[in-house]
Amino acid sequence: MAALVASWYLTVELRLLLNPVMALQLSPADAWRVAPPPAGILLLWMAVIPWLDNYRNRDTSVGRSLRYIAQASLVCSALLIVAAFFGRSLGVGISRGTVLLFAPVSFALLLGARYAALLGAARLGQAWPAHERVAVIGAGQEVHSLVDMLRSVWNGAVTLSGVILPQGASGEGQGNPVPVLGTTRELAAVINRARLNRVILLNEHVARDEAEECSRILRSMDVIVSRALAPAASGARLHLTELYGMRLLDELPYTVGPLLTRQQELLKRAFDVAGAAATLVLLSPVLLFLAIIIRITSPGPAFYRSMRVGKGGRHFTFLKFRSMCDRADQRRNTLSNEQGGHLFKLRDDPRVTPLGRYMRRYSLDELPQLINVLRGEMSLVGPRPLPAEDFDPSGQSSAFAAWSEQRSRVLPGITGLWQTGGRSNLPFEGMMHMDLEYIRNWSLGLDFRILLKTPVTVITGNGAH
Repeated sequence: MAALVASWYLTVELRLLLNPVMALQLSPADAWRVAPPPAGILLLWMAVIPWLDNYRNRDTSVGRSLRYIAQASLVCSALLIVAAFFGRSLGVGISRGTVLLFAPVSFALLLGARYAALLGAARLGQAWPAHERVAVIGAGQEVHSLVDMLRSVWNGAVTLSGVILPQGASGEGQGNPVPVLGTTRELAAVINRARLNRVILLNEHVARDEAEECSRILRSMDVIVSRALAPAASGARLHLTELYGMRLLDELPYTVGPLLTRQQELLKRAFDVAGAAATLVLLSPVLLFLAIIIRITSPGPAFYRSMRVGKGGRHFTFLKFRSMCDRADQRRNTLSNEQGGHLFKLRDDPRVTPLGRYMRRYSLDELPQLINVLRGEMSLVGPRPLPAEDFDPSGQSSAFAAWSEQRSRVLPGITGLWQTGGRSNLPFEGMMHMDLEYIRNWSLGLDFRILLKTPVTVITGNGAH
């Protein structure tokens, strides 16, 4: 992003330097006025990169980096050129010469930024883009050999978190070169504790029934399973890939399913990022004021953090403005829940501060969740995120299995059908019904209708306590 903004400034300055050889002479004021807007360039880049799937690729070689940057720059610049040429007929004054200059300038600066990031990451002993956290299920010398091989081909491109031992295996005396994270009996807890993205399953060390159970848990928790080319778990969605110097058969997570197409996911994500970023900028004075007044009116931090269940049953740190007294969670067991199931609500909760009661009425305490949206842990619209402590370690519910499995297929949201349909006035069964209705009938149109209805619900304070 910094390279794109720098490219925009440099392109305008370069256009001014080329005035003597250009047919149209531009003053500095005119040059800045007819340049394509930087915000539009950034939004266009955010749309092009995911469409090309370059965010997901972790190959950091120079050749691949050159191809990724060239591909994205050409597509982005081509779209800008089309907009400039057709915009003239629509009365939009965008300099076509400036747009043509932007293509080589942005390519050079983006390539330099990519190289600088890779160079800095290498010196820090880290990978870029973000780490992929990997563990191996197995035991014995084979694990030792596999880890040595992976380290030689990864070259620091991922984080090898450790080994997960099969049932009956011991981690003592086996010479495992990485920590033992736990056993397959506590696999769900290990995934959330180590924040794993991929698990390599050595079939020869794991009984077939145990391997199938591990595979089921991993897929349901949005973790890719890499295993040898052997009979896989029934119902698994398989994808053959070449990664880390090996041929791997990936069992894709349940959340990579037919609920949303790739294009729909990109549209929803782009809308989430744009909406959350714009709202944070516009409301930044309000956020700062609330944070200060919370600290002044009651002892404790301005923000409340808790572990909530997200997509795939994965845990994430949920942010809110603190509306209760400090350490209010420790008093929860002393209170009687007025709701059922996994929804804990009290109409007159004694833990709520006077300011907190006002913030809750108008949902001001929910605003920090826009940060969760930018981090990709939540969406603007989706089911309500619920506390992780109320669910199984896998993020699923034993008592309401069908409901929890369906809601784990989508990101939780700041607002949704439950929030606009009555909130705390509805019983837990009503929330379950609305979650399933949203998932079955999802569309961008439904998200827009919910977002348009949300301000009315917030202003009236219906169901808020």
